[in-house]
Amino acid sequence: MPRPRIAIAELSHETNAFAAQRVDLAFAERCGIVRGPAVIARARETATVVAGFIDAAEELGFELVPLLAVWITPAGVVTQEAYETLVGELIAGLHTAASIDGVLLSLHGAMVAEHVLDADGELLRRVRATVGPHVPVLAVLDLHANISPLMVEQADILIGYHTYPHLDQRERGRQAGHLLVRLLHGTIRPTAALVKPPMLPTSQRMTTDQPPMRTLMERAAELERDRRVLDVTIAGGFPPADVPEAGLSVLITTDDDPILARQLAEELAALAWELRSGFLGGVASWEEAADAIRSIRRGPLVLVDIADNPWSGGPGDSVELLRFLLREGVRPAALALVRDPEVVEQCYRAGVGATVEVSLGGKTDDLHGPPLAVRGTIQLLSDGRYVNAGPMHAGVTVDLGRTVVLRVDGIDVLVTERAESPIDLNVFRAHGIEPTEQRVVALKGKGHFRAAFEPIAERIVLVEGPGITGSDLRRLPFRHIRRPIWPLDLA
Repeated sequence: MPRPRIAIAELSHETNAFAAQRVDLAFAERCGIVRGPAVIARARETATVVAGFIDAAEELGFELVPLLAVWITPAGVVTQEAYETLVGELIAGLHTAASIDGVLLSLHGAMVAEHVLDADGELLRRVRATVGPHVPVLAVLDLHANISPLMVEQADILIGYHTYPHLDQRERGRQAGHLLVRLLHGTIRPTAALVKPPMLPTSQRMTTDQPPMRTLMERAAELERDRRVLDVTIAGGFPPADVPEAGLSVLITTDDDPILARQLAEELAALAWELRSGFLGGVASWEEAADAIRSIRRGPLVLVDIADNPWSGGPGDSVELLRFLLREGVRPAALALVRDPEVVEQCYRAGVGATVEVSLGGKTDDLHGPPLAVRGTIQLLSDGRYVNAGPMHAGVTVDLGRTVVLRVDGIDVLVTERAESPIDLNVFRAHGIEPTEQRVVALKGKGHFRAAFEPIAERIVLVEGPGITGSDLRRLPFRHIRRPIWPLDLA
């Protein structure tokens, strides 16, 4: 019997509908599109979903047919041209590949295009239309997916990450591969139930090692010990996508037991609703942050601005952290990052060792605070490329574009051409900065930073400057989310 041929692809984007930067084809290409065998070569030694597909293939003996892979940095809405080009390439690959027996996809679940709000659901619909009703289609989704009925309808099984920070991506990819083979052998018959309570939580308190998400995930793990249950996915959702499906989702997949799937999904959704107040808060005022800095013994205190998080679609060019550190006189300190291609160009022209006067940040829009006039000395120029040490995204190469270490009154600031959330200690170490030697390490982020920075931190403080990725949803002019919804409308 010939080995099953399984097509694999990754097309992942978390869309912030309020972000100024639209995702056109050039933006996606800068994020690094790989095709064919390069998909496997790039992913093999990484902590990613595609690496999990590779693990399953090697363990179970099926053949991989790699099509394309791109993880697009979170930003604004995907243009129609970019969406149709990338999805079209994926569909063309399925058409031309001979005798595909199954499909494994790595998606996000919160992608929005100019012409289609449920972009992941539409992608899955086109895949299903291409391969037909009898070829298994499985997709792995981010924990922040906005799961829609269309997505559930078009896939045989959807599997969400169980952790935030996302440390189980490879494990979930492997799980998808194993379930696909069971489908091919006819030993399971997936039946799914999706329940979406009227909840729109933000993610600063969605980490899975603390309540309320830990409580939900512990109950999910208990349910998965039932042999009738194939998967339990709890997706916290991504509010700034501004789509009707935005918000928390509970998706239970059972083996030929739709009544059980519905019963368990409703039970978990009711528990989530009961625990909803636990998703609120967790953010300090700037005055409280100042008090925290004065109280630490040695540090580092990890100070995180959640309102300009590049991995939630923030532009990365807010300078509120730097403004605060300068005002408080904190030394030594290091900040990652401020995206400002204009300042990078000025510094490259001036060279290492030069002192420059620049207007830093605040150039993308008027939502993330004004620029800051600073005088700094150029410590280092780099290509901005480094490899994550992990645990999250271990082995993955990050490209910040040309990068400058600009020392401003004793504070080392990473100024970059591209915006990425700093989730790994190597963002500093690759640029000659040792984070453990700082009194304050300042970051743009929300939760992923915790995997690497929590172990070195004396204390962690979240703050919220101006921006579109914070906890205060009242800042965002929603147009498409379902109403009423907690916490905007319901108590």
